[in-house]
Amino acid sequence: MEKIALERLWHEYKERRQLSLPDHLCPAPKGFRLLPWAQELFSYYHEHGIIVRPFDDLPPLRLSQEAGIATTIQDVHRFILSDINLVPLAIRRAVLQHACDQASAQEAWQPIASLLMEYLKDMDQEAIHEELSWKFSPVAEILWALTWFFMDREKIAAPLSVLFCSSRFPYYLWLDAEGKQTFWEPDHPLCRWEWLALDLYRRLYSTTA
Repeated sequence: MEKIALERLWHEYKERRQLSLPDHLCPAPKGFRLLPWAQELFSYYHEHGIIVRPFDDLPPLRLSQEAGIATTIQDVHRFILSDINLVPLAIRRAVLQHACDQASAQEAWQPIASLLMEYLKDMDQEAIHEELSWKFSPVAEILWALTWFFMDREKIAAPLSVLFCSSRFPYYLWLDAEGKQTFWEPDHPLCRWEWLALDLYRRLYSTTA
């Protein structure tokens, strides 16, 4: 059986101290290339567990060639493993696995919403409101991460005058050519974390009404 690309790259780097990335894993010249790397990451999890040894040795594997997008697949892995985010690891992993595996953002969102509602349902209303309105809350962080997967899945492209910038996964900004924050956002609602949060809020309270 052919080795998972991540495993092959690790062995190659150990032996030759250099990498030859296949085309589908090369950093995107514009925007970012997340889904192929995430699929490799989850394949590795399935075969070997969630502690990904190759990342101990490999150099940063960037998702984009753009200077303003510093995110690597190692950052995504660290986010899944993070003990700072209070949402249980099993839920974080399952949520992003759905985002990675489903054919569209809409198909992925249905099981993801169910998982997150199950996590939220026993909280009081104040706690739920904080989780779904404060952009640095544990649930909001997951929603930010999801928009990366959904934008990649739906092939969202910003206008030429708008730059996607990120120095800390999963957060990002849309900036204009002068480096100022712009109000542009993707038209697709599933690619905006605030819409995902509002949809969860509606779902939760429509089931208790």
